Amino acid sequence: MGRSTYPSRGGTAPMAEQAFDPKQTKILMVDDLPSNLQTLSDLLTAYGYINVQARDGQTALNLVQADLPDLILLDIYMPGMDGYEVCRRLKADERTKHIPVVFISALSDIDNVVKAFEAGGADYIVKPFQFREVLARVVSQLTLVRQRREIETLRAQDRQHFESLQRMKDQFIRMATHDLRNPLNVILGYANIIERLNISDPDLSLRNEAVENIRDSVEKMRSLVSDLLDFAQFETGTYLTLAPVLLSQFIDKCLNRLHVVAVQKNIELAYTALAEAVTINVDETYMARAIDNLVSNAIKYTPAGGRVEVQIERTDQQVCIRVADTGLGIPEEDLPHIFDPFYRVRYAGHEQVEGSGLGLSIVKTVVEQHHGQVMVESRPGKGSTFRVTLPVVLTVPQVPAPQ
Repeated sequence: MGRSTYPSRGGTAPMAEQAFDPKQTKILMVDDLPSNLQTLSDLLTAYGYINVQARDGQTALNLVQADLPDLILLDIYMPGMDGYEVCRRLKADERTKHIPVVFISALSDIDNVVKAFEAGGADYIVKPFQFREVLARVVSQLTLVRQRREIETLRAQDRQHFESLQRMKDQFIRMATHDLRNPLNVILGYANIIERLNISDPDLSLRNEAVENIRDSVEKMRSLVSDLLDFAQFETGTYLTLAPVLLSQFIDKCLNRLHVVAVQKNIELAYTALAEAVTINVDETYMARAIDNLVSNAIKYTPAGGRVEVQIERTDQQVCIRVADTGLGIPEEDLPHIFDPFYRVRYAGHEQVEGSGLGLSIVKTVVEQHHGQVMVESRPGKGSTFRVTLPVVLTVPQVPAPQ
């Protein structure tokens, strides 16, 4: 049976220490005496807590199963099921075992206090209680609840991060096994051919073919290793060295090498610069890598006879670098994943297109570290359009013209 209490106010509760919102916090009070429930309800309501009442153990368990509270204030002696048994059942249930139970009882002897903690209680308050004591213990338990939830969230994030790293490691191993081994095998094979050639043979066509294939394989490996190094640097943390550059001239410089690649594939590479001089702050090395990845990707996935267009547009305090192609396009189901590390879109009939799957991931990372955004629109069979937006330097510094 419950005991009547006559609490007295002893000041205000330590609400300043709270790291939670009482209006979002539900407390279940369990006591067989309505007067005790009313006293606690008045106290908790005055400080903004949501409170629910139960006058016996079974009703309390039913209420908990219907809607989990954040904290339970539990009397010991009640008709039917006592508080000890209620607490034991709560702690035996996976859904409710983490809800803190604070016993409130007139039983002050050490045996009952110990029995309450053995049943799974988090705290014990002896009646008659002081308002300040109840509020302080409520705040303390709810703070522990919040901290436990934060720890669980961090653990879940750590697990997700670990699983992501594990997937990336597996993808890297698969990629390295194929994309590094193949060029090495090509180099070794053609090196053996050159070794067997008669040095006095006037026909140099086979030798030239071997040298060209070796050069292509080395370039593929160089590109792959560059992607891996860039990715590793950003994963471990890297600092950008920003400097003002004239955007149109910077893009023109980035495209110099790619014009040769486009000609070799019989693809038109067009560039439309801005008429006005626009300055942006960039790390030239990393931003050039991002532009190279975007345009080389467009060339790679555009069939011979197609077109890749690079265009700069100005909008208020931003510039947009637009890279559009008439290539294969990206299936809708692949679009959410194309910026994921090691993700590669598979095209039927185009399995020979090689790459690390890191290019677009590097683009996104570089652009975001420059406080920009990268977006894509694509239709299979029609081509893709990537847009990189970057902030403009409003006060244009003097930038020496390139030599």
